[in-house]
Amino acid sequence: MSAFNAMRRDPVKPGADSREHPKLVSGGGGACSARRIAHRLGTVHWDPMKTAERILVVATELFNERGERNVTASDIALELDISPGNLYYHYKGKDNILSSLFSQCYRELAGMLATPILEDAFLEDSNPLERSWLFLTVLMEVMYQYRFLYLNQSDLMQRYPEIDRGMTRLLSLKRQTTKQLAAALLASVDINAHPQRLEHVADSMAMTLMYWLSFEHLTGSPQTPQQTIHRAVLQVLSHCAPYLGEQQTDFYRECELIDARLLDTHSP
Repeated sequence: MSAFNAMRRDPVKPGADSREHPKLVSGGGGACSARRIAHRLGTVHWDPMKTAERILVVATELFNERGERNVTASDIALELDISPGNLYYHYKGKDNILSSLFSQCYRELAGMLATPILEDAFLEDSNPLERSWLFLTVLMEVMYQYRFLYLNQSDLMQRYPEIDRGMTRLLSLKRQTTKQLAAALLASVDINAHPQRLEHVADSMAMTLMYWLSFEHLTGSPQTPQQTIHRAVLQVLSHCAPYLGEQQTDFYRECELIDARLLDTHSP
């Protein structure tokens, strides 16, 4: 079962807070709580969590909070209140921890991105815009959870060939996926009859999907993770609007309605 299929079996109900959805758990203000990170990393219980799992949870929290460059293996051990020797028993240094985290991130993102590519009926829905919005929200929740990888991706790709290869593959998958989304969202204007236009809008969507976290970090807007992610979803989808002609207004109005249903704007 694909990662998105698991979400599809338990869809977000209109008016519900996306934080209550098992696949839409985002971090709180500042550093994400360790339990939320543990949830995203696939661990089921906090106690008794194995030491190796706790190391990955805390490393993710510290990398997101301080930046990967500014965290050492000793910092992780200190935060866990374990000896450096205990940490090295499980992971041979920070590089090994980083490799494990990237592998987990890659598997989760690649599984989600492959769904619209491999499942022909994925976007055959009465409301492809809402389905695309929900899909992108889930995808970007995962990216946000591992945001340290995207906030420093050029440096990481230069230093780690494994991350370089993985990010390149993820970009390829994002381009293929956004092409499927664009084709479905622009079916009413027969975008498939104009392959160059379809490629252009898909690449614009993929570019936003690849670098939205850096943009949000640089703007420093005081938003909750939910608001940040939903704003980025709208930015990705808005690349389709110019091709809709007179339907642009209806497109944006529907986006606003979806946003209101899926985002609890009144939460403190």
